[in-house]
Amino acid sequence: ASYTWSHSIDDSSDLQTLLLPQDNRNFGAERADSLFDQRHRFVFSGVLASPSSWATASGFHRALSRFVVAPIFEVSSGRPFNILSNQDTNNDQSNQTDRPSVLSDGTLCVPGTAGCAPLITGGVFTSGTLGRNFGITHRYMSLDMRVSRLVPIGERLRLELIAEGFNLFNRFNEAAASPFIDDVRLFNQRAANGRYYSRPTAAFDPRQFQFGLKLNF
Repeated sequence: ASYTWSHSIDDSSDLQTLLLPQDNRNFGAERADSLFDQRHRFVFSGVLASPSSWATASGFHRALSRFVVAPIFEVSSGRPFNILSNQDTNNDQSNQTDRPSVLSDGTLCVPGTAGCAPLITGGVFTSGTLGRNFGITHRYMSLDMRVSRLVPIGERLRLELIAEGFNLFNRFNEAAASPFIDDVRLFNQRAANGRYYSRPTAAFDPRQFQFGLKLNF
């Protein structure tokens, strides 16, 4: 069993991210958790083999002889994503970096709309107050399992029967979520630490099985 705590902080996570700040006069506002930041990860794996003495036993023990069961269980935190207003409120001729603002009750709003900050203050266009990468995907959880049995064939051959299952409980594991404010508000869910969930747009693999035969000689 292993547990990993990690924390990655940056102002731009990778070359697939637009390397522009929301406000060119405030680079510090871009400092936040990385897109690949994953705070907690727990993995348990094991191998359970039937005792070798069961191969020469009788009845129930003999039926379960030469079996090997190997589970892998993983649970890990969700990963951040950047929430965007999808409007060019800071007037930099691009809406790809504009974030919404946050009201005192946690509601997200677009500067210049009713109930939000004014679009222009003191002759300067408004930048959203929400921090970068303040969205979060739901946590990941999966159980994989491998079951195999060795079947002797004479003195020189051994046939191994293998069955493997992935995500056995067929849990929906969110891989990505919509970054746009409208989807975040409609989804209307927040994590315990105040971060915002959004409408899922991609998922990791559903339950899958594979089977195999292996001949040892």
